[in-house]
Amino acid sequence: MQKGQAFDAFKLLIAAVVAGAILVILLSMIGGFVAPGQAPLTVMGQELNKVKKGGVASTSSQIVQFSEGEEFSSDAVAREASVNLGQVEFCCSGVDDADSKCDGYFFDEEESESFECDADTVVVNKAIAGKVRAYCPISSDHPCIVGFKISR
Repeated sequence: MQKGQAFDAFKLLIAAVVAGAILVILLSMIGGFVAPGQAPLTVMGQELNKVKKGGVASTSSQIVQFSEGEEFSSDAVAREASVNLGQVEFCCSGVDDADSKCDGYFFDEEESESFECDADTVVVNKAIAGKVRAYCPISSDHPCIVGFKISR
C-alpha cells in the first residue's frame, strides 16, 4: 500500500497557483505596450490617454501603419481617449504648439506628401508607417496635440 498519494495532487495545485501568479505578473507588465497591427486611431487614443494629465509627451513604442485613403478627425481621437471634444489637435503647420512638442512630429512635413493635414483632420494620401506621439500641456488653455514621425 502506498501512503501520501494526496501529496502529488497538492504539488500539482501549488504548481498551477505559481504558474497563474507568474502569468498575472507578465500580463500586467505587457499591458502598457501597444499590440502590433493596432489601428492608428486606437494607438493615437492610447498615447493621448497616457498624457491627458499634462506636461509629458508619449511616443508609441511600436510602428503604426497608416493606409492610403484613411481619414482621421481630432474629435474621433478625443472620443477614443475620453478627452473633451475640441481639446485635441493634430501636429500640422499652423497649429499653436506653445511647448514645441510637435518638432519632428508634423503630419505635413515637407518631405512627406503622405498626408493632408489641418488641426482637425488628417487624410492619408499614401500608405506610410511611423510612430505616433501625443502631448497634453499642463495649462488647459491649449489643446492636446497628436503627431507622427515617419520611420526610416
